[in-house]
Amino acid sequence: MLLPKEIRTYCATCKKHTVHTVSVLSVSHRRGKLSKGEIQKARRDRGIGGHGKFSKVPVSRMARRSKTTRKIPMKLTCKECGKASQRTIGRMKKAEIKR
Repeated sequence: MLLPKEIRTYCATCKKHTVHTVSVLSVSHRRGKLSKGEIQKARRDRGIGGHGKFSKVPVSRMARRSKTTRKIPMKLTCKECGKASQRTIGRMKKAEIKR
């Protein structure tokens, strides 16, 4: 889907409608092993013996996947005050800015 370069929308800092520049945010990298489950799994993988609930055969990622698209976040930067805000557009395969 093609998005406009600029959009006129409400700015919470200026408390009025102003012109904002639009840019599409990219998907960020995965976090490190910080979640409780990942720390548990790392601890159980050390040493000898069965690994409890982690010893089962894993279900492939594609078998769990149901959605074919993702919600695209766009970054709106106010031209007056320079504050940036984020807004998600609907679901789509790809979004790009008009030239």
